[in-house]
Amino acid sequence: MLVCSMANLSAQTVTKNTLPKNLQGVHMNFEVDFSQAMILGKTETEYAEYEKDWNKDKGTIIRNFRVATNLAIGKSYKVGEYKDATYIIKVKVNTITDDGFMYCHVDIVNKDKDVCLSIEDLTGGKEPAFSIGTKLSRMKIWATLTGKKLGSILKTEMSDKNK
Repeated sequence: MLVCSMANLSAQTVTKNTLPKNLQGVHMNFEVDFSQAMILGKTETEYAEYEKDWNKDKGTIIRNFRVATNLAIGKSYKVGEYKDATYIIKVKVNTITDDGFMYCHVDIVNKDKDVCLSIEDLTGGKEPAFSIGTKLSRMKIWATLTGKKLGSILKTEMSDKNK
């Protein structure tokens, strides 16, 4: 594997960056995969059986993640669901811990499905103290924090390419 950029950002590590220059205005699709995640010590299937609202709230968790990424990345890039997307941001959630950490692996792939950027061990950090609500409702906060971190990393990585 060709390593083009190596930056350690609070446990997050960018292990590959071959994104081309001048990406401003590019549309990027956003996908989040929980299928292999351990959610509070359970598989997604087990967690959905345990927490009956999981399938209903999962869309909100993904939306919070995407919106926070968009806000942090800035107006130069467009992250969402686009038919003409040049890239796909693929977020694979590995673990959601009981104490408020969401750990993910992120790849940005091009139309040819080549990985252009990889981020290992992405997490937004722990939620603010004294957060109230069920674990499921607090996952929306955790997704927002992780989305902000992802957007911040992408903004840095892509702005380095635009210099």
